Amino acid sequence: MRPLLFACILMASGAFVRSVTTTVAPPANLKHMGHGHSQEGTVDCDSSEEESDDEALKRHEIVKAQARAAAHARMVALGLKPKPTLTPRPAVEVEKQAQARAAGERQRIAVVEARTAQRDGESLSITPVKDYLTREKRQEDDDEEEDEFSKLIERPEPCDFGTGEELRACGWVNTPNITAARSIPWVASRGDDALFRGGPRTDHTENNGAGGYIYFETSREPPRQPPILPGGVTTESNNIDVGGGAAAGSVSGVAQPDEPVNDFESAVLATRNISATGPQGFCISFFYAIEGLSVDRLRVIVMDVNTFENITVWESDDNFDGKWQKGEVAYTYGWPHQIWFEGIPKRAKDPSRRFRGYVALDDIVFDKMEEAGDNCLGHCTFEGGFCGWTNADTGDDFNWDQGRGSQSFLTGPQRDYSSFGKDEKTGGYIYIDSQYPRRPQDKAQLISPTLKATGVNNPICMRFATHMFGNGVGTLRVLTRIEGSEEPPKTLWEMTGEATNQWYLAQLQVASTEPIQLVLEATVGANSLGNIAIDNISFRQGTCPISPQTAARNSGDCNFEEDTCGWMNPHPADGYDDFDWARQYSYGLNGPPLDHTRKRADGYFMNLMSNTALPARGGSKAWLISPKFSTDAAPRCMAFYYYMFERTIDPSGPSLGSLRVHVLHHPLDGTKKPLTTIWRLNNHQGHRWLMARSPIRMPDGLPVSEPYQVVIEGIWGHGRVGYVAVDDISFFDGDCTTFPEKAAAVPGECSFERDMCGWQNATGILSKEQAAAQALQLSKQIVQIRPSNLIGRGGISPRASLTWRLASTVSRPANLQDHTYRAPTGYIFFDIFNQNSVQNPILRSTVVQSIDSEPDRCVSFWFAPFGRGESSTLTLFRIEPEITEEDTRMILWKFTSRRSDTIRPDWRYGQVKILADKPFRIQFEGEANDGGFALDDITFYNGDCETRPATAVVLPAEPV
Repeated sequence: MRPLLFACILMASGAFVRSVTTTVAPPANLKHMGHGHSQEGTVDCDSSEEESDDEALKRHEIVKAQARAAAHARMVALGLKPKPTLTPRPAVEVEKQAQARAAGERQRIAVVEARTAQRDGESLSITPVKDYLTREKRQEDDDEEEDEFSKLIERPEPCDFGTGEELRACGWVNTPNITAARSIPWVASRGDDALFRGGPRTDHTENNGAGGYIYFETSREPPRQPPILPGGVTTESNNIDVGGGAAAGSVSGVAQPDEPVNDFESAVLATRNISATGPQGFCISFFYAIEGLSVDRLRVIVMDVNTFENITVWESDDNFDGKWQKGEVAYTYGWPHQIWFEGIPKRAKDPSRRFRGYVALDDIVFDKMEEAGDNCLGHCTFEGGFCGWTNADTGDDFNWDQGRGSQSFLTGPQRDYSSFGKDEKTGGYIYIDSQYPRRPQDKAQLISPTLKATGVNNPICMRFATHMFGNGVGTLRVLTRIEGSEEPPKTLWEMTGEATNQWYLAQLQVASTEPIQLVLEATVGANSLGNIAIDNISFRQGTCPISPQTAARNSGDCNFEEDTCGWMNPHPADGYDDFDWARQYSYGLNGPPLDHTRKRADGYFMNLMSNTALPARGGSKAWLISPKFSTDAAPRCMAFYYYMFERTIDPSGPSLGSLRVHVLHHPLDGTKKPLTTIWRLNNHQGHRWLMARSPIRMPDGLPVSEPYQVVIEGIWGHGRVGYVAVDDISFFDGDCTTFPEKAAAVPGECSFERDMCGWQNATGILSKEQAAAQALQLSKQIVQIRPSNLIGRGGISPRASLTWRLASTVSRPANLQDHTYRAPTGYIFFDIFNQNSVQNPILRSTVVQSIDSEPDRCVSFWFAPFGRGESSTLTLFRIEPEITEEDTRMILWKFTSRRSDTIRPDWRYGQVKILADKPFRIQFEGEANDGGFALDDITFYNGDCETRPATAVVLPAEPV
């Protein structure tokens, strides 16, 4: 039976639409009967042509949608307040919505019939005609659900996404981003399923595998063309999957196959519609975890539900290998809106997209700013107050005030920085008024709430907007002080003078091991045209260089967007390096595709030059030297971002090169400037910007006690196929730890590229047993021993034996390249070609300090035997420097080589455990009469390790 539809809309030109009536006739045959009659003010609701069931359903949906839109438009014209569900939509969108609902209804009917047929043992053929009343009831239920979802809420409820088998989404839904080619769903999950499905191993709330969170898998690649239903409608879900993948069935977009290819994808997690926030605004606090090569970034967006305009209020691309990080954002908005968490993977064409990764969220909380407590502490948009910032009671001359627009054409802003009102002037800011009775050098101070200690590794980045317009503008400073302390405040950021009639974004780094307060201090300039304004203060975890660069004050902070901030290449005459670093943006294959600061191809960074006329050999190095820093008794830390990418890996292994950070000391007595390595990494590290951190220390591990400079050294390997770059350098107070941990430089380690790193020849300081053995050997070979060749307690004079020395272009073993960079030089060796005597060259390290938390250390090195002798031996000893060293020599490792006269010597890997419960030295001792050994890349690791190679094991390890 065919339903007969009469959807008559009383519409005449300019006529009042009083009602919209839909009449459902009793079921008839399979075609409509009779003819509709068109009259003025009515729409023909019938047709004499035969209609299919799908066409009738589609037409009915279109008529209903048009009726809603017409009623809404009329109510607006009459000044009536329509229901939120009657938001007007363009005609094309109305038709698309109708098509979507019709397609969804057909899909649901087909699924039900198929399941029923399977259950009853019938065939899977589907009858196209169903009872229309059933469809109408389902459609009404859908409309009620849509109306319920569209209702405005004050704010979303807090959500920890449940636990165990009771995961929940708390009303958050997947929403398509109309600017993206495809949308990826967020999925509620738990840590116990992380390896199977994705996401972090633990949640943030419970810190275990049972706790819930929500995440999306960034390596997921949706089909290139989603399944297209009749009418060009794609099926994608907006429901949160809480157990077995994304739910299917709801319709959310129209495929446009003729549009240009767009490979941007995103996963949008949206709230329900939220009412205007009011002037105080909301604080959103949440925890997020990012891990994997396929992740791009996470954003928080305010989306207007009427205009669909969006504002990004928070963004992060920091990858902390899945560790939960806290995010906070304060915002105000004067219209109904949604909050979107948008996770973005790498582009589909990026090779990194094939690798697993995720973005996860947990513990999302919306608070009113006045009720937020420790969340969003210090954040402020200044729309409805000072948010806990207070004018100083003493120590200044006048107060900061709130404003919404300057009263002068010649100074101050026309409106606030960001009220989100576009053409509306609805926002506020704070400012100092330099008009009468103010005088030059008068100052106003605004003091923050007391902020928690940041810890040594977790500085916070303060961001704000500032407006400094007028030829009488003085100085704006940001200072830090410890509440109740008598120490003077410390200046962190400072700008002086006019900066044109615009708002500028500023940022600085704040770090303290004690609770602190920040002080905004503005000083009046030479005349009354000197208003200074501030807006939108926010804080977030992480490092950041001072911005704008003119506020850096020779601090060493630099994002390289304007210049190099005092960092420079040394003069060629200094002889420090072989080529230069270049400040550049991305072009071709000569650097990272984007800078780190702005995430743009036209953003600047410092890049190790690869297109120079240098000879194609490894070991070529370039220095980038900081401004000179004065002595500071407090510990200091350096942070920066690096990019070390090798496009093709040589069959013999990675050969990109090295990135190192040194401290160049300037002793007050004018002696030679020593160099202390504090951070180093070798070769390929990944196709993305990575964060680095290092304490600035003396060789003994103490804070620097004399003037110094920081040197960033880039060294090319023999391949030079890739790039080494740095960006966003910053310095902050605190005794931080090295990140990544593997980059920590250890006293005593050495790659012998430049010098011997404190290692010394100790040949001639031999034990009694060694001296006696050598004397016996010499007597057997009838070699005359003269008393003048003997020194001390039976040792051999250095003049009578060879030493360890650095390889050079004129003196080195034949065909042996440096292990680090495969350069002709860059290692240490000894060679003895005297068949009449056995020589024992000794190489001794500097003192290696003990580590209380780690009694065991592992020393690793590369060695290469060469020569024609019957045997050559290399032995490693541990000695204690605080007592007579010859009595504490403990043999740990011993390797004997026989007839190593090969065309090209091979590097071999060695390692052995060393007891590090007290300070110690290590000593390499060679023994040969027709050959030698080379050493390279000596370093230390915390923890135990087994002896390698196995033939070098010494049992038992006893003093000798």
